[in-house]
Amino acid sequence: MNGISSKLKSVATATAIVFASAGTLWAQSSDLDSLFDRLQRVEAVDVAALETKIMLVWSKSGSAAMDFLLTRAKIAIELQDYNMAMVHLNALTDHAPDFAEGWNLSAVALYNMNKIGPALAAIERTLTLEPRHFRAMEGLVFILEDLGMYKFALEVVHLIETIHPHAEILSTAGHRLDAKTQGQAL
Repeated sequence: MNGISSKLKSVATATAIVFASAGTLWAQSSDLDSLFDRLQRVEAVDVAALETKIMLVWSKSGSAAMDFLLTRAKIAIELQDYNMAMVHLNALTDHAPDFAEGWNLSAVALYNMNKIGPALAAIERTLTLEPRHFRAMEGLVFILEDLGMYKFALEVVHLIETIHPHAEILSTAGHRLDAKTQGQAL
């Protein structure tokens, strides 16, 4: 029971961070700001290229060594070697604690290791550093859905829509969660 309580506290914290950060001023580079502005106006056919550009900016830490650790972690995640990914990601987040993408990939690896509490903490850190990180929010949606917290998950999907109106999750998880929340009270 204590584990569930801890998970729910983490979920509540992560969800609060997402919604509190939605109205803050973004402290990111003008390149990233410009890309997010374009994301609001882009045609659906151009979304993939724009997402790729955003993720490229997110993946640049400003340090060749940290970028190398990120690349090694991505390779380990692709190989489903989550323990090795965490070796690289722990080093990355220790040496570059303000690099949001390191925390986001930590959340991915931890989720795949079924370490939900730590994954939520990594998502929270990601969203604190980059409140528009729609990939981290997508991870939060999956965790909330896994925990049966469909209404909260759907609220995060709606928040993603305000940031990224063409996000794939809107049609996939959005429809699924919409159906699951019909008649469900918070």
